Amino acid sequence: MIEHARQCLEADSDADPQTIRNASGAELLPLLYARAGAALACGADGVPMLVCEIRHVEAAVVNLQSYGGHESVLCEGHALLERFAVLGKQARTGRTVDGVLRLPRPTPQTPCG
Repeated sequence: MIEHARQCLEADSDADPQTIRNASGAELLPLLYARAGAALACGADGVPMLVCEIRHVEAAVVNLQSYGGHESVLCEGHALLERFAVLGKQARTGRTVDGVLRLPRPTPQTPCG
């Protein structure tokens, strides 16, 4: 989605490369690539993301709408933002241990009964 947003902005915008990078959400990609590799190596079921980083995805979706992005990519972007809204409510505070950011384990869910 971010790559598609970047391509649409490059094709239809006069903005400088840094503005396009910010507006398309591309600032987030280097961070996610590194985290995805670490998450995969650790067997995690997702890629950790800071709540404040969601603004990059929001920028990509808004700009895709403005610059005529592909409909299926827009739908995926909106679904991602909805998922982020749910996950944002479950955000946990991390702490640094020997220079490594650690998140507390999630609270176990009690079965309904």
